[in-house]
Amino acid sequence: MTTANEQPMSHADRHDLDKLTRWKAGLDAAGESGSSSFPACAIFLVTGEDRASHDIFRRYRSAFEELGGGFHHLVIFGQHGVSTTQQAFLAEVGLDQSSVPLLVAVPMSQESNSVYCMELQKGDPLGDLDEFQPWSAVLRSIRAAASGQSSLSLDNVDGVRSGGFRGGSLSDTVDRLSTELSVQM
Repeated sequence: MTTANEQPMSHADRHDLDKLTRWKAGLDAAGESGSSSFPACAIFLVTGEDRASHDIFRRYRSAFEELGGGFHHLVIFGQHGVSTTQQAFLAEVGLDQSSVPLLVAVPMSQESNSVYCMELQKGDPLGDLDEFQPWSAVLRSIRAAASGQSSLSLDNVDGVRSGGFRGGSLSDTVDRLSTELSVQM
């Protein structure tokens, strides 16, 4: 129920806030059980028109399922419209809506606060996806780390910018944003 001064929550906001809540629960459960051996979390920030990015997300989802990643290792925001959740994550990595579509890769190791961002192709793909883009190199690195062939290393991938979340670790960031956004809506 909304009051006279409140706007009803958009479909995009409801959808992405619900996903954020489920993602937080998955991260919390994995942290409590100590079962977070998967090497990375991938966060896709997209629009509904970015079909190429949706295709890339599906590639990641198939690979993560094959490698034993859970729901909390792969999340997508914005496919139903720009949401406050999507905007909050963009702010956390120091970017704005002009950077969307964006892939944010976060190593899951306890000692890492690194965040790796790469812009993705806007709009519809023209033919098959270009496998020689940063998203593919990142996925190859995640595959190698998940299978124990190497440690996760994204520092030398062309087109990838490294940084960090404003609020600390991935878990701290998700906890804070979940609380803040739930109160706002």
